Amino acid sequence: MLTVTAGSTHDWENMPLDEMSVGNSMDADFTLRAYRLMNPQMKGKGVNHVYEKLLKQILVVASDVEHRGILVDADCVSRFDELLAKEIGELETKLSELSVIDDVNPKSNADMGLLLFTKEGFGLKAVDFSKKTKAPSITEEHLQKVAVTASGDAKEYIDLLLKYKGRVKQHKTYVKGVEKAIAYNEDGRVYSSYNFGNVVTGRLSCSTYSVGPKHRKGISFHTLPRHEEGNAVNLRSMMTADDGKIFLAADFSQAELRVLAQCCRDKNLIEAFNSGQDLHNFTASLVFGKDVSEVTKEERQIAKRVSFLIVYGGGPYKLSTQIGKDVGYCRNIFSAYQTAFPKVFQWIKFVHKFVRENGYAVSLFGRRRHLENVHSPNKKYQYRALRQGMNFVIQSSASDLMLHSILRLQKYLTKTGVDAQILATVHDSVEVQVSRKDMKKTLELMKYVLQSTEDFKSLYGLDFVVPFIVDVEAGRSFGDLTEAEFTADGSLDNEEEIFEYVQNS
Repeated sequence: MLTVTAGSTHDWENMPLDEMSVGNSMDADFTLRAYRLMNPQMKGKGVNHVYEKLLKQILVVASDVEHRGILVDADCVSRFDELLAKEIGELETKLSELSVIDDVNPKSNADMGLLLFTKEGFGLKAVDFSKKTKAPSITEEHLQKVAVTASGDAKEYIDLLLKYKGRVKQHKTYVKGVEKAIAYNEDGRVYSSYNFGNVVTGRLSCSTYSVGPKHRKGISFHTLPRHEEGNAVNLRSMMTADDGKIFLAADFSQAELRVLAQCCRDKNLIEAFNSGQDLHNFTASLVFGKDVSEVTKEERQIAKRVSFLIVYGGGPYKLSTQIGKDVGYCRNIFSAYQTAFPKVFQWIKFVHKFVRENGYAVSLFGRRRHLENVHSPNKKYQYRALRQGMNFVIQSSASDLMLHSILRLQKYLTKTGVDAQILATVHDSVEVQVSRKDMKKTLELMKYVLQSTEDFKSLYGLDFVVPFIVDVEAGRSFGDLTEAEFTADGSLDNEEEIFEYVQNS
């Protein structure tokens, strides 16, 4: 709330009612006045469709999802607590053995700066510095860049340090966070909060459901790490369906790159999606000038990185830090990519020109992001604004496409009367729980409804030139899923296999 300051000392359940009533009243008044001011400005600008046809309705769905929460497997949480605590201790021992300076704490940025970047330590060169302290940066991103040029014990130490930092975060943020949340909630569930206006890229974000300075009702579902192959800790397995129900997850395949194809209309990119080929193998075959069957795993990975770097505004230098190749080699890769997909780069130039002329970028669905810095006398700020403009068009469009799909899914679930509930959404995916009797029908609904783009023609005049493919899985929990397979007519083809998988998980 805008006006309540007691939140720094009180949990919401103990908030003084007189202060809460004033705060709520002022929030409602501010929102109404903002609506009256902004609503006339949206008329005829496309964005009004997003507000009327999407946001007003999806907010109700999101509210239901927030209040429903997700059931937690308490035994799983307890087991991960023990496993991570043990692994963290083992990593600390290994780091201590590799250190060339005694008594350094891997949790201390100052100690790590001393060990990694001084003559007394490994003597490495820092890639960036803290603006506040001027000390070498020890963020994960910067450590990964340092590791590219490190060797011997120094590289082994950084690799272990990155793993250690990851495990500490998993233990503290997710395992201990979930433990505290379910202890406070007393219902065996955790809750997240969905935010529609917090991210400048236009994407939906998810945050911890806070009830004051001391308590959290859950964790950010969006940031739950994916399972690492070979790791005994699969944090997503903590999130499970209610008793007697099955957990379903539908994930859009390469949504942002499909949006890129829709925007630029490059014939090779469109062909890759419409032919059903593996996009990154197809891209690598064009970039490296060889048949798809001859593409190596490394070449496919490079092509994949280039595709996503283009979406996020990266270039040859960024690719160089990611794959450990010199910048000249990476420039040649980008040049070959430009030859293979010329309209991608023509579209990028078009977006840049539009942002320079108008001071804002527009998504496929009519959202705008104002980018005042494009007119800055500082070239660095200008280039950043141009990158942000292109990235906004892609990310915002992909997010709204996903939100439309979730809204469409909820309408179909309600209309058909199946015993299924939406539990969460994570970036380009939606998670659902369903009773055993309605699993087949719900999986078929999810596959069909989420892939549909027919209503965008009437709503926005958008005729999609590439299909949007959704991969659907089912299982006991968010971390224990098996692929749902479908026949050509959209019927579920492995129902019994899924039931057996759930039973044995």
